[in-house]
Amino acid sequence: MSMKNISRIDQESKNTYGWFVRIRRDGRQISKFFSDGKFGGKEKALKTAKEFRDGHIQEWENFARSHDRPMHVGTKSNIGYNGISYTQKKKMRNNREYVEHVFSVCYSPEKGVNKNKTFYIPKSKSKAEFKKNYQAKLEEAIEFRDKMMHKIYGLRYVNFKLRQKKAEGMNKGKKKSEKVVGE
Repeated sequence: MSMKNISRIDQESKNTYGWFVRIRRDGRQISKFFSDGKFGGKEKALKTAKEFRDGHIQEWENFARSHDRPMHVGTKSNIGYNGISYTQKKKMRNNREYVEHVFSVCYSPEKGVNKNKTFYIPKSKSKAEFKKNYQAKLEEAIEFRDKMMHKIYGLRYVNFKLRQKKAEGMNKGKKKSEKVVGE
């Protein structure tokens, strides 16, 4: 029988004997200790630990698209969004040099395959117009990447985004309270 995600703990000094289950999936961890004393001995505790582990893994596999593939969301880019970066490309047209502003979106539809999609920011006559065009294309790039990641990973990606949003909200709250205390 497989012992994956299960460890034995025997600490005589603390009178602790049992099996520890730890499952980590998509940035979330589930853990539980199964004491020999509480579960009727070493073998029964191990059996209960395995049932706990198998139940949680099965639940995860039932809702997770591509469950056998680790979810890779990428690292934060130069603009702060996973898998999206901002670039300025120098181009030549009719012997004149000009600069194109673009967002590049990276994603991997299947293991070993990387794809990119480019979103060109339209030319602008003023800084205000550029900011407006920049924001519109950024939103379009984010929406496209979220759609691709949802298509690849399903609810796993949705849950990742929810946890990310919650963490950002908690960090904003901390920053606000830190400012108040420091003033």
